[in-house]
Amino acid sequence: MRQREFWMRAASLAVALGALGVYQSQALQWQREEQANQLAVQRAQAHNAAVQQQAEETGVDYADGTYTGSGQGFGGTVSVEVTISGGSITEITVTDAAGEDAAYLNRAAQMIDRMLAAQSAEVDTISGATFSSNGIKTAVQQALKGAGK
Repeated sequence: MRQREFWMRAASLAVALGALGVYQSQALQWQREEQANQLAVQRAQAHNAAVQQQAEETGVDYADGTYTGSGQGFGGTVSVEVTISGGSITEITVTDAAGEDAAYLNRAAQMIDRMLAAQSAEVDTISGATFSSNGIKTAVQQALKGAGK
């Protein structure tokens, strides 16, 4: 009876140690992935800061007005309207993207806030919506060509 109890406890201990080992291994993997994500975020922030600084240094000044442009997205042509006020980009609106998948377009539209912050179309595309992002980016670049002084 005593020997059986010993072996039951030994087996329980072995199972617990095995579970802890598996958890530790998974926790280390999560930690590595989190560090990689943090590094990617830092790189993206540094890139965005460099783009912002470059835009400020080049003294890009746009003529006030509303300008249009278009670019090739995932499912067809993406058209935008870019509004310039006081020499700055104040609004970017997607006016037509009939062929685009709504999910991709919604993800790609996140670039608009980045473009407004950078006062430039030179921002990174959205991963997972690359073609739609490129369509918006190209359309804004085209519109800004018409707005440049």
